[in-house]
This record gives sequence, structure tokens and C-alpha cells, in this order.
Amino acid sequence: MAFSKSFFPLLVMLLLACSVQGQLLPNFYNSTCPRLQRIVRSATKQAINKDPRMGAAVLRIFFHDCFVTVREATATISFSFCFLLHLHHGFFSLISCSLLHGPRWQALLGRRDSRTAAGQFDAGANLPPADMEVPALIGLFASKGLDAKDMVALSGSHTIGETRCGVYRSRIYNDNNVDPNFAAIRKNNCPPVGGDNIWTPLDLQTPTRFDNKYYRNLLGGRGILHSDQALYSGGPVDSLVKLYSANNSEH
Repeated sequence: MAFSKSFFPLLVMLLLACSVQGQLLPNFYNSTCPRLQRIVRSATKQAINKDPRMGAAVLRIFFHDCFVTVREATATISFSFCFLLHLHHGFFSLISCSLLHGPRWQALLGRRDSRTAAGQFDAGANLPPADMEVPALIGLFASKGLDAKDMVALSGSHTIGETRCGVYRSRIYNDNNVDPNFAAIRKNNCPPVGGDNIWTPLDLQTPTRFDNKYYRNLLGGRGILHSDQALYSGGPVDSLVKLYSANNSEH
């Protein structure tokens, strides 16, 4: 997915210009860059209006950045969908999700960006694959200092964004816990052979809205990724899926 050539450089320049030493605070930039959040919010809104997938792309970037490089997450992180954004640039957690009609909360600002980047090997070894089962998912998240509740909450970010046919083909053609009507619809856009790079929304109902439809879909066997549906398959986190599906404010 191509990003605006001016979008992220603008954010980087703002952070460099406004960065000063200090603890994380909701009003960290009030004196040095009082218009920071308005500027970033405006740029983010423009990007999402131009390409609705941009909101999901931003969430994905920060999740990958944090999950690959963070060895143990802080215990005070929120259990909301976007909480890993808080680790690096807290204002994104407030901006990106609210622009997608999602939850709002007061984010702590002022954390510095990393001076190093994880290599491709680190990403492959640390990110959860689409065919991972619940025990392995719990173990992987635990290695980052996150528990099962964190894992289920973070998985809810799949309420927005898209995935490729090659990633979910096995799910709709081979899994036995998939809703047949759902599988039939998905097969229209994902042939049994070829078409690996055909993109489709993770959530067909509200693909650009940050809500709890993700969890409701799991209750009906309509999770598009195997690792998603595994969260509701008679295992240890079924109760969390039910909790989040029943109340949009819980997550």
C-alpha cells in the first residue's frame, strides 16, 4: 500500500522539532508545539479521506514496530485495540481510532522514537502468522509481557483493513468451523488456485469502521483468518470474545 509522500515526513519533522526531554504526559507538547495534535489529526484525516485503508495501515505499522522490537511491554498499557501505539507516539492512539469512529482516551505523549529498525528476520520471527492457534498466540504475546486479554483485545484491530486471498484461502476452503454462507461469499473473491494478491476487507459489514463487529463475526464462524476464528473455538479465550462482542465499549 502506497503512503502519501508528504504524510509521514511531516509527522517526523514535527516530532523532531518538538522533542524535549521529560516524562510522558498528556500535555507534553502544550508549550513547545501547542498545535501538534491538531496538525497531525488534520494530516491523518486527509490521508484516510483519500484512502480509507490508511487508518488500518497506520495501526498495522505501529503494531508491527512495537511487537517486533519490544521485549516486554509495560504493565500500565491500556487494553484497548490500539494500545501498542501508546508505546511510541501516543497521539496516534487518540487520532487514528477516533477518526475511524472508534474509542477515545487520553494518551500519554513524549516517548522518543527508536534509532534502530528491526530486520526482516526479526519481523518474521516475532509477528503472529495467520494460521497460529490460541496456545501459541498466548505464548507469543506472553513473551512481550502481554496476557490473553491483551491478545484478544489487540486482535480486534482486524475490524478494519484488508487481507490477501493467499493468506486466508486455507481458512475458507479447508476449515470445518467456518460459516458456509460466509465461505461462499469469500470464495467469490478468492479462487482455490491463483489470485493470491487479491485484496478483500477483513470485515465485510463495516470495513472502515472501528467497532466490535470483529468479535460478533467470530461468534458466527465468520472470522476470515484462521488465527482470528481460533479465538472462539471452544478454547480458553471464548469468554473474552463473548464479552467484547456484547459491549462495544468493553474493548
